[in-house]
Amino acid sequence: MLALSHLVLMWNWAEHNFNVLLWQYVGDLTTGSMYTAGLGNQSRADALLALARLHEKDEDILGRILFAAKAFGRIKDNRNSLVHAHSIAYAPDDDPKPRWIRASKNPKNIHVFCYAGYDDIIANLEGAAQLAQFLLDLVIYYSSPMRPAPSLEIFALPDALTPHPVPRIEPEPPPQSSEG
Repeated sequence: MLALSHLVLMWNWAEHNFNVLLWQYVGDLTTGSMYTAGLGNQSRADALLALARLHEKDEDILGRILFAAKAFGRIKDNRNSLVHAHSIAYAPDDDPKPRWIRASKNPKNIHVFCYAGYDDIIANLEGAAQLAQFLLDLVIYYSSPMRPAPSLEIFALPDALTPHPVPRIEPEPPPQSSEG
């Protein structure tokens, strides 16, 4: 649970830096924060990609932003699978890693689960920290009048935590009495 709480903290830092980078493209902190206040994470990522594709002249920087958006999406999905789980269960015959179970938005499934062990939590924690630093380098590049060149080195993304459905089981209708 400690590693999971650290993942949440690192994700919050990455999410903040993602917002600040988006604000750089919008123009300034005040305008940008008003723009992003009502956006969810996917909408923010879409907005950043659209603005970067429209305004970014440096192909290396654009490539870096495209990678950051991909990393943002992967780590967001993995973090959500772990943080929003309401139960952790083991099915050792199925997989040695525990199942992280959460409610599903799909009406066909009441729950979904992913397999994740301590190593997956750590990989996502490290990925979130690297993404936060990656984004911070870009923020400094845009906000500093000296324009210090950011490192263009990308990092390895954690594996995607694949959701598996838990099918909804409808109760059997009561037997009809036959009068005969």
